[in-house]
Amino acid sequence: MNLEQAKKFLANEDWVVAKSYSETYPHFYLQRKKCSNQEKYEDFLRLIRKEGVVKSFYSKQYIYMEIDGFEYWEMGRPINAVQVLNKAIIDDSKQYRKVIVSEENKQLLRHNLNLREKYITELLSKKNHNELELTQIEFLMNNTRRIHGGGKNIIDSYKIKLRYNE
Repeated sequence: MNLEQAKKFLANEDWVVAKSYSETYPHFYLQRKKCSNQEKYEDFLRLIRKEGVVKSFYSKQYIYMEIDGFEYWEMGRPINAVQVLNKAIIDDSKQYRKVIVSEENKQLLRHNLNLREKYITELLSKKNHNELELTQIEFLMNNTRRIHGGGKNIIDSYKIKLRYNE
């Protein structure tokens, strides 16, 4: 997917206002299950990971794709586990953007997301899993965890002791 294809995809979707964050961080979201095209949804997630910019959200870091005054992001789960795509007006002057992300940490985040994606793909392709592998799959694919009140998200757990094959 290129930028023009992304713009067309994004314009054709029905974005929902995130009511629970209307005061603190107004934004919109698109649920995977309500997206008109699953392939384009995943292609756009890959575009974010490839072309997006790493920014802070308070002490956390995410990869954002900036298009026509909006930024789009997801929470760093494996592509096939991402259930929500977010959208907000770009405003890097806000307090949540005050933490500066070093180039080293930006590269580390991208590297670990790529390793994790490769690792979960390999795990899911196996026919039989041992107990440790099942635990790792459950952790990496868990899309029901809610991240409120400073809890950890999947990106915060990038130092988890999983054995990625580099």
